[in-house]
Amino acid sequence: MKMRHGRTHSRPASPPPARQEPLTDRRFEDLLQQASAFFAATERNPEAEKQAAIAEIIESMEQYGLTVEDLRATR
Repeated sequence: MKMRHGRTHSRPASPPPARQEPLTDRRFEDLLQQASAFFAATERNPEAEKQAAIAEIIESMEQYGLTVEDLRATR
């Protein structure tokens, strides 16, 4: 039985690097604006979330005719 010497594991060929635009001042500004927009869209606003939850609770209370006393009675 012959044993091969050399490569035992072959690696898949790497894809050629993608062509990129040169990083000009304009391109840098565009990328910076895209990054800023991304992070602004993902930031949480706890106060807005709290207000949305309160509005949802009030809507449910009105829909079912509930009062604060009804909520206290369930504790």
